[in-house]
Amino acid sequence: MRTRAAVAAAILLLCHAGAQALPACEGLKVEDGWIPQAPPVATVMAGYARLSNGGDRPLHVDAVKGADFGSVELHQMSMQNGMMQMRPLRGLDLPAHGSVELAEGGKHLMLLNPRHPLQPGDNVTLEFHCGKQVTPAQFAVRPAPQ
Repeated sequence: MRTRAAVAAAILLLCHAGAQALPACEGLKVEDGWIPQAPPVATVMAGYARLSNGGDRPLHVDAVKGADFGSVELHQMSMQNGMMQMRPLRGLDLPAHGSVELAEGGKHLMLLNPRHPLQPGDNVTLEFHCGKQVTPAQFAVRPAPQ
């Protein structure tokens, strides 16, 4: 009986350690992450940042997640036939030693279904996934531009 309990405990420890040991997206740096404050009842918010790839190989960010939101999506704004259009992106490619701006009117994060109201001064963590690699980044909530 003791042997079974010891084996079960060892398996649980290994599974827990493996779940926590995801390497960072090699070369990915997320800078100046920020979220404009939204009304407390808002179900959608936006996120902006500068992403850079300091590595020698291209990177593909295939997902972004955050515990403070129901889901996070990558989106692109563009002008088509005189109308501003927004569409979801399947991911984001960063060339080797290159960067991408997540900014108003272009590529950005859509932060859906906030789990609680966010105020200026709050910080949230968003995780950028590159396959099985994850890079966490801090995003500061700032007053919305006037």
